[in-house]
Formats: sequence, structure tokens, C-alpha cells
Amino acid sequence: MTLHDLSHPLWAGMPKIPVLPEVERHQITAIADGAPLDISSITLALHVGTHVDAPSHVVPGGTPIDRVPIERFHGRAVVAAVDRKPGEEITVDDVLAGGPEPRRGDFLLLHTGWGERFTSEDYGDHPSLSVELAAWAVERGIPFVGVDMITPDLPVHRRGPDFDFGVHRTLLGADVLIAENLTGLAPLAGRHVALRAFPLAVRGGDAGPARIVAEEIDS
Repeated sequence: MTLHDLSHPLWAGMPKIPVLPEVERHQITAIADGAPLDISSITLALHVGTHVDAPSHVVPGGTPIDRVPIERFHGRAVVAAVDRKPGEEITVDDVLAGGPEPRRGDFLLLHTGWGERFTSEDYGDHPSLSVELAAWAVERGIPFVGVDMITPDLPVHRRGPDFDFGVHRTLLGADVLIAENLTGLAPLAGRHVALRAFPLAVRGGDAGPARIVAEEIDS
């Protein structure tokens, strides 16, 4: 069995969308200071780092992350390689050219290469999914979409005053889960994998930090 960790670690000051507070880590007790145990805490917004969005993120009264059935977080996935520049839209044709065509029930992961830029200044300027692609995923019965970007929607600085989070609303409004800030997809591009994407069950949470892992499979 070959496993690939598709998750970023969490650390104080890590990259995030500007509106979110900084990630903080605090040492509560330390062996170095004579305590019997090392104990620390971390404070973070649920949408920092590798995480899974729940429908309640955009749908009033939608399902929170702790109420999403556990079986929704694992399945067979297609990893599509996409070559798009910042501000460009990722289309259905891009997905179909970048990997096997997803079957109904398959998860869809997009490898754009932005996961490797996580700590760079240009990480926040990335391609985005077209709303048409999001609608196609819903129509195809794809229950889970994962991206190696900070959001599948337009980069924050490219949004106009009437921006309405069309990709999020299309996917989550149809109960299609979204994973953001994936990494390590390069060796899996163009292949099928078995995905395990279990988020923390934050009670009433609009998202959950997740350790997302892919297993290589033949088909």
C-alpha cells in the first residue's frame, strides 16, 4: 500500500485568506521548564490550511461538518492535471483532458501546481473553477471536489463588488463537499486514487481541518 499525504501541517503564522485571523500556537506546559508533560494549544479559523467545507459554509441552515455522514469522506477519486494561469478559469474540457473521465460517484481532485506554492507570495493568485465546471460536477454526480488552491473561487483580490461565491454556492448548495489547500498531488496526476478526507467533527462547524490521504489504486 502506497499512501500520499495531501495535507499541509498547521503552524503559527501559516498562509491564509486575509480576512481570517492568524494561526496561533501556545505552549501551556513544557518539559523544558520542569513540567511533567509538553502540552500546547492552537487557535485557528476552520478555513485555514487543508480542510473540508460543509454545506453550512454558504447555505443558511445547511448541514454542518459534524452532521455530514462519515461515509461521505472517502471514495474513489480522479486526479486531473490542469495547466491554468492566475485569473484563468478551469473548464470541463481541462478536467477531461487532465485525467480519466470521472464516473458518477467519483471524487474529483484538481492538480494545478499551486499546492507547491503554499508558502510563496503568489499562492493567493491562482486559477479558479468556472461555475460551468461546478454545475457539471453536480450534474455528473460528483460528491466531492478537492483543489490545491486556497479556494476554488476567484482569488480574493480579483473579486468585484458583486462577487457571489458562485463555485462554492453551486457545489455546496448541491451537497457537493469541497476540500481546499491540498498538496502533493503531482505524482498522482492523471490517475485514480482511493481518497480518505476525514475532517474534525467540529460541532456546528462550517468546515473541519482535515488530514487528507490518497492511496494509489489501479483503476
